[in-house]
Amino acid sequence: MAITALPPNAVRAIGSSQALSDPASVVKELLDNAIDGRATNISIEVSANTLDDIRLKDNGHGIAPDDRAMVCTRYCTSKIRCLQDLENIGGRSLGFRGEALASAAEMSRSLTITTRIEGEGTAVELKFDRKGQISTEKRASHPVGTTVKVEKFLQYLPVRKQAVEKVSMKMLAKVRRILQAYALAQPHLRLSLKILKAKDRKGDWTYPRSGALSASRLEASFNAATDIFGKKLTSQCELKFSSWSSNGEQIDEATSERLGPSIVRDEVYTLEATMAKKDCGTDFPTVIMKYKETY
Repeated sequence: MAITALPPNAVRAIGSSQALSDPASVVKELLDNAIDGRATNISIEVSANTLDDIRLKDNGHGIAPDDRAMVCTRYCTSKIRCLQDLENIGGRSLGFRGEALASAAEMSRSLTITTRIEGEGTAVELKFDRKGQISTEKRASHPVGTTVKVEKFLQYLPVRKQAVEKVSMKMLAKVRRILQAYALAQPHLRLSLKILKAKDRKGDWTYPRSGALSASRLEASFNAATDIFGKKLTSQCELKFSSWSSNGEQIDEATSERLGPSIVRDEVYTLEATMAKKDCGTDFPTVIMKYKETY
């Protein structure tokens, strides 16, 4: 669907006075947009203080030319047309309010979006002002997909900026935990985090570490847990799951595994859990405590 403005009753019902609270929330909202854009490879770059530079690049379908002027306009979205559409959006979209990019533009010194759709000869680079309007536009080199660059986040909110600067290391850890959570929930994605102008590369993170994604959905979920928590923990665990169709009918394990990733997202709902085996070792609680901050 094309991006359009939500009606006033929908804005009143779902609008938020604070869409973005900190740099980690910016990363989360950009991740949601990338996944909704059918991206399979998402790279994130964040400055060491988490404020100067936040970038996300994806290989999704890009932003259509007719939608570009409204992409940073508040309460404009392609996900729903009216309040009643919320009844059917579950499982199909991670965002629908049309506030994140508008808020990022308003709270930053600069917001730049570079995007290209299939069939376009070149990409377009758009810079937005604080009102979400395009200030400059030019052609650029970029593959199919989208890159969003937020510079000097919280530039116009000095008290909040100062508060974030004091906890920049904790904020970077929060960003990493968000990415790890998405890897567990969406193990078919390739995700990476790079800390810009860092003294070393210890803060960088990549999923999957091996570079290869698992073909099986269940294998991918378990491998994601191993990637994040380590083999010592997951060697004492097993993956349990149950699936239901959209009409509430439970699907047996064999059918669910056979359908796997080929099935449309809104046709089947699956609950997955990596749980301790019945015969796991006595040191399992100690291993859990080791990973408590991430787990």
